[in-house]
Amino acid sequence: MCNVDVFLYADDRAAFIAMLLVLVPAALYILGLSEGKKGFVFFLTGLAVHVASIVFRAVKLGALPLAEKYDNISFMALVMALSYLWLRRRQAVESLELALLPVVATLLAVAGLHKTINTVSPFMNTPWFYMHTFFYFTSYAFLGVGACIGAIYILSGRSAYERLQYRWTLFSWMALSASLVVGGVWFYMAYGTYWLWTSKELWITLTWLLLGLYMHARMTSWMRGRPAAVLGCLCFAAALFTYFGVGAVIPAPPTQF
Repeated sequence: MCNVDVFLYADDRAAFIAMLLVLVPAALYILGLSEGKKGFVFFLTGLAVHVASIVFRAVKLGALPLAEKYDNISFMALVMALSYLWLRRRQAVESLELALLPVVATLLAVAGLHKTINTVSPFMNTPWFYMHTFFYFTSYAFLGVGACIGAIYILSGRSAYERLQYRWTLFSWMALSASLVVGGVWFYMAYGTYWLWTSKELWITLTWLLLGLYMHARMTSWMRGRPAAVLGCLCFAAALFTYFGVGAVIPAPPTQF
């Protein structure tokens, strides 16, 4: 009984630490909305804690922390935070922190709702899988940045922001394309097939096609401007549904794997 109690206590402590590792940077990112240099200091502190949390998870796992939802969502939030830092220094977007930092903080809060898993399946512990997830969540992060810039463009009407939204969405499409190619190689090596026609796979493909539709739509006269920007923002909503909603709303069919 004593050993069981110790195990449960250790498990609860690990869960508490895992939650702190995402909630502390989330709170600091929100404080980053403060005006002036103080807000930027809060943001940089949150970014440092966020990076440290991912390094901690990598050491804990003995592998890249990209194999389950807690780590994947945290990584996506980190890429968005780093993108904000880059944009702040290179291409200032008015009020970008008001649109982007709450999204980053929300993603970290959602990550905290998922239990950490400290083992990696042998099927996932391959370079192909890690490349697949790296490109996949980098794609979603870039798409989120583009959606935030698009929302600012819709409200402000500044054409420079529309072009910037397109650029980040293009980066997202390129990363998602790489993810699909590398993911197909990993899936074949792990399961002996490239495709299973599951709801998740279909929705990922639909998201990829929707991104392509947006990039073509903004070149047409009747969709150019705000309509295309709205479509670009909806692409991010579709991506979030693909990741968070498909498994819950559209359960995956049973397979032999």
